Amino acid sequence: MKRIVFADSWSAFFGEFNLKSFDDFFENLPAETIGVNRKRNVVTFSLGSDSQKKKFFMKRFSHPHFKDMLFSFRNIGRPCSQARYEWENIRLLLDNGIETYRPVCFGEKITCGIENSSFLVTKELQSQCLTDFIRENWDGFQQQQKEKIVTSLAAFIRKIHASNICLPDLYVWHIYITENTDGEYDYAVIDLHRMSRNVTSRSRKIKNLGRLHHSMLDSYFDEELKQLFVKSYAADGQDGDIAALLAQVEKYSDTVSARRRQVQY
Repeated sequence: MKRIVFADSWSAFFGEFNLKSFDDFFENLPAETIGVNRKRNVVTFSLGSDSQKKKFFMKRFSHPHFKDMLFSFRNIGRPCSQARYEWENIRLLLDNGIETYRPVCFGEKITCGIENSSFLVTKELQSQCLTDFIRENWDGFQQQQKEKIVTSLAAFIRKIHASNICLPDLYVWHIYITENTDGEYDYAVIDLHRMSRNVTSRSRKIKNLGRLHHSMLDSYFDEELKQLFVKSYAADGQDGDIAALLAQVEKYSDTVSARRRQVQY
Protein backbone atom coordinates (compact mmCIF):
# COMPACT_ATOMS: atom_id res chain seq x y z
CA MET A 1 0.00 0.00 0.00
CA LYS A 2 1.23 3.46 -0.91
CA ARG A 3 -0.26 6.70 0.33
CA ILE A 4 0.48 10.41 0.75
CA VAL A 5 -0.92 12.76 3.39
CA PHE A 6 -0.79 16.50 2.70
CA ALA A 7 -1.03 19.39 5.15
CA ASP A 8 -3.42 22.25 4.44
CA SER A 9 -3.76 23.00 0.70
CA TRP A 10 -0.44 21.54 -0.43
CA SER A 11 -2.06 18.78 -2.48
CA ALA A 12 -3.30 21.29 -5.05
CA PHE A 13 0.06 23.07 -5.11
CA PHE A 14 2.04 19.92 -5.88
CA GLY A 15 -0.63 18.78 -8.33
CA GLU A 16 0.26 21.77 -10.49
CA PHE A 17 3.71 20.17 -10.91
CA ASN A 18 2.34 16.66 -11.48
CA LEU A 19 3.55 15.48 -8.09
CA LYS A 20 0.66 13.32 -6.97
CA SER A 21 1.82 9.78 -6.23
CA PHE A 22 4.29 8.21 -3.82
CA ASP A 23 6.65 7.37 -6.68
CA ASP A 24 6.44 10.94 -8.02
CA PHE A 25 8.12 12.11 -4.83
CA PHE A 26 10.25 9.15 -3.81
CA GLU A 27 11.56 7.98 -7.19
CA ASN A 28 11.08 10.62 -9.85
CA LEU A 29 11.52 14.07 -8.27
CA PRO A 30 14.70 15.88 -9.42
CA ALA A 31 16.44 17.02 -6.24
CA GLU A 32 19.84 17.85 -4.81
CA THR A 33 21.19 15.44 -2.18
CA ILE A 34 22.58 17.21 0.89
CA GLY A 35 22.93 14.26 3.28
CA VAL A 36 22.93 10.49 2.97
CA ASN A 37 23.50 7.27 4.90
CA ARG A 38 22.48 3.63 4.44
CA LYS A 39 18.90 4.04 5.66
CA ARG A 40 17.94 7.61 4.78
CA ASN A 41 18.89 10.63 2.73
CA VAL A 42 17.99 14.29 2.72
CA VAL A 43 17.43 16.25 -0.47
CA THR A 44 16.32 19.76 -1.35
CA PHE A 45 14.23 20.94 -4.28
CA SER A 46 12.43 24.09 -5.43
CA LEU A 47 9.17 24.57 -7.30
CA GLY A 48 7.72 27.65 -8.96
CA SER A 49 9.40 30.56 -10.66
CA ASP A 50 10.79 33.93 -9.64
CA SER A 51 9.00 35.44 -6.64
CA GLN A 52 6.66 32.44 -6.41
CA LYS A 53 9.47 29.91 -6.00
CA LYS A 54 9.27 27.76 -2.88
CA LYS A 55 12.09 25.68 -1.45
CA PHE A 56 11.51 22.33 0.27
CA PHE A 57 13.47 19.65 2.06
CA MET A 58 12.66 15.96 1.81
CA LYS A 59 13.90 13.17 4.07
CA ARG A 60 13.60 9.70 2.53
CA PHE A 61 13.72 6.51 4.59
CA SER A 62 14.39 3.06 3.12
CA HIS A 63 14.06 -0.35 4.80
CA PRO A 64 14.29 0.94 8.39
CA HIS A 65 15.94 -1.11 11.11
CA PHE A 66 13.62 -3.12 13.34
CA LYS A 67 14.90 -1.10 16.32
CA ASP A 68 13.70 2.10 14.63
CA MET A 69 10.24 0.64 14.02
CA LEU A 70 10.10 -0.55 17.63
CA PHE A 71 11.24 2.88 18.84
CA SER A 72 8.41 4.69 17.04
CA PHE A 73 5.87 2.10 18.22
CA ARG A 74 6.94 2.53 21.85
CA ASN A 75 6.63 6.31 21.58
CA ILE A 76 3.18 6.61 20.03
CA GLY A 77 1.67 3.20 20.77
CA ARG A 78 1.00 2.02 17.23
CA PRO A 79 2.89 0.92 14.10
CA CYS A 80 4.19 3.98 12.32
CA SER A 81 6.47 4.69 9.37
CA GLN A 82 9.62 6.70 10.01
CA ALA A 83 8.28 9.64 8.01
CA ARG A 84 4.94 9.63 9.79
CA TYR A 85 6.70 9.44 13.14
CA GLU A 86 8.67 12.61 12.38
CA TRP A 87 5.47 14.20 11.06
CA GLU A 88 3.77 13.45 14.38
CA ASN A 89 6.77 14.85 16.24
CA ILE A 90 6.55 18.09 14.28
CA ARG A 91 2.89 18.43 15.17
CA LEU A 92 3.62 17.76 18.85
CA LEU A 93 6.28 20.45 18.98
CA LEU A 94 4.07 23.01 17.23
CA ASP A 95 1.15 22.16 19.52
CA ASN A 96 3.44 22.96 22.46
CA GLY A 97 4.53 26.30 21.01
CA ILE A 98 7.99 25.00 20.03
CA GLU A 99 9.03 26.16 16.59
CA THR A 100 10.31 23.68 14.02
CA TYR A 101 10.07 23.12 10.29
CA ARG A 102 6.58 23.25 8.82
CA PRO A 103 5.17 19.94 7.55
CA VAL A 104 4.03 19.80 3.93
CA CYS A 105 3.36 16.11 3.31
CA PHE A 106 4.52 12.61 4.07
CA GLY A 107 4.26 9.40 2.09
CA GLU A 108 4.70 5.77 2.99
CA LYS A 109 4.94 2.41 1.26
CA ILE A 110 3.75 -0.42 3.50
CA THR A 111 4.18 -4.09 2.57
CA CYS A 112 2.44 -6.76 4.67
CA GLY A 113 2.04 -4.24 7.47
CA ILE A 114 5.77 -3.37 7.53
CA GLU A 115 7.31 -0.15 6.27
CA ASN A 116 9.28 -0.53 3.07
CA SER A 117 10.03 3.15 2.55
CA SER A 118 8.67 6.58 3.39
CA PHE A 119 9.37 10.27 2.91
CA LEU A 120 8.71 13.57 4.67
CA VAL A 121 8.59 16.96 2.95
CA THR A 122 8.96 20.20 4.90
CA LYS A 123 9.03 23.83 3.88
CA GLU A 124 12.24 25.83 4.15
CA LEU A 125 12.52 27.64 7.48
CA GLN A 126 12.56 31.42 7.26
CA SER A 127 15.43 31.61 9.73
CA GLN A 128 19.16 30.93 9.81
CA CYS A 129 21.04 27.89 11.00
CA LEU A 130 22.66 28.80 14.30
CA THR A 131 26.09 27.64 13.12
CA ASP A 132 25.95 30.03 10.15
CA PHE A 133 24.68 32.85 12.35
CA ILE A 134 27.52 32.32 14.83
CA ARG A 135 30.23 32.02 12.18
CA GLU A 136 29.10 35.21 10.43
CA ASN A 137 28.36 37.41 13.45
CA TRP A 138 30.02 36.18 16.64
CA ASP A 139 33.32 38.06 16.35
CA GLY A 140 31.44 41.33 15.92
CA PHE A 141 29.24 40.90 19.01
CA GLN A 142 29.91 42.45 22.38
CA GLN A 143 29.94 40.08 25.36
CA GLN A 144 26.49 41.30 26.43
CA GLN A 145 25.01 40.28 23.08
CA LYS A 146 26.60 36.84 23.26
CA GLU A 147 25.20 36.35 26.76
CA LYS A 148 21.75 37.37 25.55
CA ILE A 149 21.83 34.72 22.83
CA VAL A 150 23.09 32.02 25.19
CA THR A 151 20.46 32.75 27.86
CA SER A 152 17.59 32.84 25.35
CA LEU A 153 18.81 29.58 23.82
CA ALA A 154 18.82 28.00 27.28
CA ALA A 155 15.23 29.17 27.82
CA PHE A 156 14.24 27.53 24.52
CA ILE A 157 15.76 24.19 25.55
CA ARG A 158 14.12 24.46 28.96
CA LYS A 159 10.75 24.91 27.25
CA ILE A 160 11.33 21.74 25.20
CA HIS A 161 12.19 19.73 28.30
CA ALA A 162 9.27 21.21 30.24
CA SER A 163 7.06 19.56 27.60
CA ASN A 164 8.75 16.23 28.45
CA ILE A 165 10.36 16.05 25.03
CA CYS A 166 13.81 14.50 24.61
CA LEU A 167 16.05 15.33 21.62
CA PRO A 168 19.13 13.08 21.43
CA ASP A 169 20.27 14.91 18.28
CA LEU A 170 20.35 18.31 19.98
CA TYR A 171 23.38 20.01 18.43
CA VAL A 172 24.06 23.62 17.46
CA TRP A 173 23.62 22.77 13.76
CA HIS A 174 20.09 21.48 14.39
CA ILE A 175 18.95 24.81 15.84
CA TYR A 176 17.76 27.80 13.82
CA ILE A 177 17.65 31.41 14.98
CA THR A 178 15.61 34.49 14.07
CA GLU A 179 16.25 38.01 15.37
CA ASN A 180 13.03 39.96 15.90
CA THR A 181 12.56 43.66 15.26
CA ASP A 182 12.74 44.30 19.02
CA GLY A 183 16.18 42.68 19.22
CA GLU A 184 14.99 39.45 20.85
CA TYR A 185 15.74 35.99 19.50
CA ASP A 186 13.48 33.10 18.58
CA TYR A 187 14.62 29.54 17.91
CA ALA A 188 13.52 26.46 16.03
CA VAL A 189 14.81 22.89 16.20
CA ILE A 190 15.05 20.31 13.41
CA ASP A 191 15.96 16.64 12.86
CA LEU A 192 13.25 14.96 14.90
CA HIS A 193 13.25 11.33 13.81
CA ARG A 194 14.86 10.22 17.10
CA MET A 195 12.78 12.50 19.31
CA SER A 196 11.10 10.91 22.33
CA ARG A 197 7.94 12.08 24.07
CA ASN A 198 6.66 11.73 27.64
CA VAL A 199 10.23 11.76 28.94
CA THR A 200 10.53 12.70 32.61
CA SER A 201 14.00 11.23 33.15
CA ARG A 202 16.39 13.93 34.32
CA SER A 203 19.41 11.94 33.13
CA ARG A 204 18.10 11.78 29.56
CA LYS A 205 17.58 15.54 29.53
CA ILE A 206 21.09 16.03 30.88
CA LYS A 207 22.39 13.97 27.96
CA ASN A 208 20.59 16.36 25.59
CA LEU A 209 22.37 19.26 27.27
CA GLY A 210 25.68 17.40 27.17
CA ARG A 211 25.44 16.87 23.42
CA LEU A 212 24.60 20.53 22.85
CA HIS A 213 27.47 21.52 25.15
CA HIS A 214 29.80 19.27 23.11
CA SER A 215 28.77 21.06 19.90
CA MET A 216 29.49 24.54 21.34
CA LEU A 217 32.99 25.18 19.99
CA ASP A 218 35.55 26.74 22.31
CA SER A 219 36.46 29.22 19.58
CA TYR A 220 33.01 30.81 20.03
CA PHE A 221 31.81 29.71 23.46
CA ASP A 222 34.31 30.18 26.27
CA GLU A 223 33.85 28.48 29.64
CA GLU A 224 32.00 31.49 31.03
CA LEU A 225 29.41 31.33 28.25
CA LYS A 226 28.99 27.56 28.56
CA GLN A 227 28.45 27.86 32.28
CA LEU A 228 25.98 30.69 31.72
CA PHE A 229 24.05 28.44 29.35
CA VAL A 230 23.65 25.70 31.97
CA LYS A 231 22.86 28.15 34.76
CA SER A 232 20.24 29.89 32.61
CA TYR A 233 18.70 26.53 31.75
CA ALA A 234 18.46 25.74 35.47
CA ALA A 235 16.73 29.10 36.00
CA ASP A 236 15.51 29.25 39.60
CA GLY A 237 17.35 26.18 40.86
CA GLN A 238 19.40 26.40 44.04
CA ASP A 239 23.14 27.06 43.70
CA GLY A 240 24.00 23.55 44.81
CA ASP A 241 21.63 22.05 42.24
CA ILE A 242 23.09 24.25 39.52
CA ALA A 243 26.65 23.23 40.41
CA ALA A 244 25.68 19.56 40.29
CA LEU A 245 23.88 20.02 36.97
CA LEU A 246 26.86 21.82 35.48
CA ALA A 247 29.17 19.00 36.54
CA GLN A 248 26.87 16.36 35.03
CA VAL A 249 26.49 18.23 31.74
CA GLU A 250 30.24 18.77 31.43
CA LYS A 251 30.91 15.11 32.25
CA TYR A 252 28.56 13.87 29.53
CA SER A 253 29.91 16.45 27.08
CA ASP A 254 33.40 15.02 27.68
CA THR A 255 32.03 11.52 27.08
CA VAL A 256 30.59 12.58 23.72
CA SER A 257 33.81 14.38 22.79
CA ALA A 258 35.80 11.22 23.52
CA ARG A 259 33.68 9.29 20.99
CA ARG A 260 33.33 11.79 18.19
CA ARG A 261 35.09 14.81 16.78
CA GLN A 262 33.59 18.24 17.10
CA VAL A 263 31.99 19.53 13.91
CA GLN A 264 33.65 22.79 12.88
CA TYR A 265 31.61 25.78 11.75
